[in-house]
Amino acid sequence: MAGVLSNLYYSTKDVKDLVAAYQCEGETGLQLAIERKSKQFENVQIRIAVMGESGWGKSTLINALLELNENEKGAAPTGTKETTKKITSYAHHTLPNVQYYDFPGLKTPMLPVKQFMKEANFSQYDLGIIVTAARFMENDKLLAEALKKAGKTFYLVRSKIDETIRAERRKKDYNQKDMFRSVRAYCVSSLQAAGIEKPTVYLYSAFNLDQFDSAKLREAVVSNLSETQKNLFITALPNTREAAIESKRQVLRRPIQMLSAISGAIGVVPIPGLSLACDLTLITTGILFIRKNLGLGEASLSKLTQRVRTSVADLRRGTEHKWVFGEITRDQVVLLMQRSTVAMALTIAEPFLDIVPILGSIFGATSSFGVTLMMLTSSLDAMVETAKIVLKNAKEAASSEGIGN
Repeated sequence: MAGVLSNLYYSTKDVKDLVAAYQCEGETGLQLAIERKSKQFENVQIRIAVMGESGWGKSTLINALLELNENEKGAAPTGTKETTKKITSYAHHTLPNVQYYDFPGLKTPMLPVKQFMKEANFSQYDLGIIVTAARFMENDKLLAEALKKAGKTFYLVRSKIDETIRAERRKKDYNQKDMFRSVRAYCVSSLQAAGIEKPTVYLYSAFNLDQFDSAKLREAVVSNLSETQKNLFITALPNTREAAIESKRQVLRRPIQMLSAISGAIGVVPIPGLSLACDLTLITTGILFIRKNLGLGEASLSKLTQRVRTSVADLRRGTEHKWVFGEITRDQVVLLMQRSTVAMALTIAEPFLDIVPILGSIFGATSSFGVTLMMLTSSLDAMVETAKIVLKNAKEAASSEGIGN
């Protein structure tokens, strides 16, 4: 299911292949066929180049977007000295097709800037983020020009705004709106002086991804991605606020509709047991996919406990749908179906009508589509509700530990 979010589309031939797999190898063959089809759609990628001088927060930003602490495996090394010697890629831990590329600062000693700019191959990236913690310099202009020449969109980020707030609020007559306006104007003037026309600067803190201009930056990035890339990017973003979780809910509705369509298409085939087997397989696979992309899997929760310094039990506190955290099997799906009177009625009736010509096919298609759609939609709603509670608990834990303040 890894590629289902990217561009799930099954043709008539694909559905026939799934039916043939079930006829030849039973449910195991059906599961393997679904996995093979899903892998065909894994070529959708997002490559984001993150640039700026050493100490400006490039690596910290990448780690925040990847939901990693700096000391975790796979994290980008951080520090005031330039720790990046060459362009280094960092993949998302659950969606490896989303990759961030950490560029070395162009002021790095012994870095041949002209040769680097020539060999960097900016055309391979989907977009660029140019980061500064002060004013934008001549090297930033070089990067912007290279991205523009390659036909790539870039975003200008003033990082560490939380540190600026802490420093400025000590001053007499401090006003945060005026300070933001001043910082933004300072950055814009430096960009204009470097020859960048009509620049937009986003104020950002990697330690507070739900504050400042973060939402505006996300919206800007999303508006310049293809539909499939947009879905992938939204799903890869950390759950830093309820709005982000709601965005994922909307994205995840699409694979639910596609899986339901597959179920309905197979339901037309009057082979006893086929439709139910397909429904159970698709629902089980769909629930696992939704859980992973909402950050409720074991690996994601474990990473979250490290970041906010709490336990998995505390993160789960107050959640009503305990099954979300358990093993998702066919038996568990059957138990969930038993809680729905409509789903069970349709499921029980379908095998008896399979033997009725025409009527059986029509009923099978309709009921399979309806049951799959109903079960996956209700599961999505339950997991979105659970993700919001986990987020609330994580924020409370982080606040008590003084993380991000």
